[in-house]
Amino acid sequence: MLLGNVSKKFLTILLLIVFNIVHCAIEISSDKPVEYIADKGELVIEGNARIEVGNFIIQADEIVFQKEQAMAIATGNVKIDNGKVYIVADRISYDTNSDLIHANNSKVKVHNYYFHIENIDLDTVNDVQTGTNTEIFHGPMDRTLTSSVFVKSFEITNEQSIKAKGTKFKIGSATILYLPSAEIDLSSYPFYLEQNYGLNHSNGVYLQNNFYFGVSKGLKVGGLLDFYTKRGILFGPALKIDSESEKNQMSSEVKLGFIQDRANEERKGFDIKNEPVPRNRYFLEFVHRQHYDDQIDIIAKSTTLSDSEVERDFRKAWYDRNQQPESFVEMSYRGQNYIASVFGQFEPNTFYNTTQQMPELQIAYLPTKLLDTKLIHNAHLGAVRLHNRNKDLYGVTGVSRADIYYGISLPLGYKNFLTTKPIFGTRTLIYDRNIDGKTYGKNILQCGFDIDMKITGRSDYANETFGINGLKHVMNPIIQYRMIPSGNRSTKIPKFHGECFSVEIPPIDLDDMRNVDDIQRQNMVRLGIKNGLYTQSGSYVPKQLMRMDVFQDILFARNYDNFKQAYQKKFPDTHLTVGIYPASWFSFDIQSRIDLAKLHLHELKTATVIKDADFWKLAFSTNYLKFDGANSQKSTEQYGLFFTFNLSSQTSISIESQYNARIHKFSQQRFSLSSTLWNSWLINVGITTRTHVKREDHLQFDWHLKLLDF
Repeated sequence: MLLGNVSKKFLTILLLIVFNIVHCAIEISSDKPVEYIADKGELVIEGNARIEVGNFIIQADEIVFQKEQAMAIATGNVKIDNGKVYIVADRISYDTNSDLIHANNSKVKVHNYYFHIENIDLDTVNDVQTGTNTEIFHGPMDRTLTSSVFVKSFEITNEQSIKAKGTKFKIGSATILYLPSAEIDLSSYPFYLEQNYGLNHSNGVYLQNNFYFGVSKGLKVGGLLDFYTKRGILFGPALKIDSESEKNQMSSEVKLGFIQDRANEERKGFDIKNEPVPRNRYFLEFVHRQHYDDQIDIIAKSTTLSDSEVERDFRKAWYDRNQQPESFVEMSYRGQNYIASVFGQFEPNTFYNTTQQMPELQIAYLPTKLLDTKLIHNAHLGAVRLHNRNKDLYGVTGVSRADIYYGISLPLGYKNFLTTKPIFGTRTLIYDRNIDGKTYGKNILQCGFDIDMKITGRSDYANETFGINGLKHVMNPIIQYRMIPSGNRSTKIPKFHGECFSVEIPPIDLDDMRNVDDIQRQNMVRLGIKNGLYTQSGSYVPKQLMRMDVFQDILFARNYDNFKQAYQKKFPDTHLTVGIYPASWFSFDIQSRIDLAKLHLHELKTATVIKDADFWKLAFSTNYLKFDGANSQKSTEQYGLFFTFNLSSQTSISIESQYNARIHKFSQQRFSLSSTLWNSWLINVGITTRTHVKREDHLQFDWHLKLLDF
């Protein structure tokens, strides 16, 4: 018996009767009439056949329902989709009694992973998938030197992880690691590999390897393994832990490298203290970040080195990012209107002169309304034990310090245009076991005011070329006045936290000053104007077209500057910051310090970027810095150029150049070619030339290979 042109509603009722399914509704559709073969008890759907079983959608050229077996069989261009899992197969079967879908020789996509599976079973109710003899790719399926993971069997749950047995991590057809069992996190890459090949005079031919394998959810184990023809073998373990739950987010990383340096004493050279570099060399890096319950934050970082040059010799990129690493741990707790913290800074490396804080305890009471008045008050209470190995510099190796601050202010506003805020504050410092062994204390007072204005202007100007749809100009004039009648410049107090050179505009408020051991008297006013020009964008966030900030201090009380070896100027440098962003293909930033009295430029940093996102990018930078007084000979003047051109969607060439105007030479130039291989690897081949370098080679060839993380 044949049934033609059966309606979708009638057919659904028929299926419910035929298969006696009451727990899972089925909906079907097709381009051709449906056939029912009575003697076989089969219902045949052809022509873009589609059925919906719960959350699963099954599409195929033909779907046959078998009454006796309570089975649906789909053949020809079969596709299964439930929003999380996408399967392409030649043939699948759906058991309506067990709610299981079985597929042979299928290709499956789960998140960013692609599976080539011999057999897979899917539970349409419990969202569980199991399979056997499976090769897993992170990206397109291509076995030509691409990364993959082969497993004998696996199970995927709604926790977005793979519980696998008989796991082989592979590159191409080569197995690089075997694990009897592993849990692979589907939200991250199963393993990571980064290689650097190169040739230079100091190390000879070298090969550097950094690698990690995901052995369980949130846990990656790996190591470092380097080969240097003139140095030997560097090796060590590496570990990454990432954990995320409803309340806790944590990330930790540990890396250790050790080498018995075979180089002679001349090639190893000397460290930062002009002492011979040892034969046994190592580095240990540890980083930990944790956020718990929106109240507790923990961050820790430590770098332990055998000598000051070990990372410079064997991990140049790490050294360039942080030439004098700090080791510290901080834990903070956020209450309703306060923050309590513990901060410890230590120095495991004896060749750096670092003040250690062992530890610093502090409670900061945030600006809060005082009772039922309009007054705002804030405070902080801190205690710290300071230690430094250099007794000759500070006169003592250690001192204990208590630090107490209390401030009160009265904000007064006028029509969202003008805000004035008188300020009063006091800071008490107590020192124990000073240079002469006695205890000293000092109370420092502060008074002043802040004036903050906001002026807004609008225009209907439009320009399609630059994507301007109306203009909004926001101008924010600022006036700040502070007076500190006396500081704590006592010769009996060691200056662990004293003055230090900085090109940034210094803090004006007593509560923000970190040079607590050398706070000087102050009587000054700070004038500033912040400007921003905006236009409407496709999102709710306005697009910034330009910014310009100007700040100028006026000192009524001038102190002696130890760095410049002269008294402060009444009008210190003017700080100017400008940014211009008229279109997505152009940006210009400038930061400068100018002595307006003498029209001398003391600092100029610029960055200009012009780009065509599909083809090329050009960036030009300047870095000019002039020191005053005794340090004027350390002035710098450098120019940088970066250009990259995309030869294709996968290949680009780059040129980087740095010019040092003080020596009238190009200090560094690099020519490189970057490309992606087999959709899995990023390769960068380059030649670098340098002049006036300490330990680096004047000519270096390198080859960087990195496994892509999609």
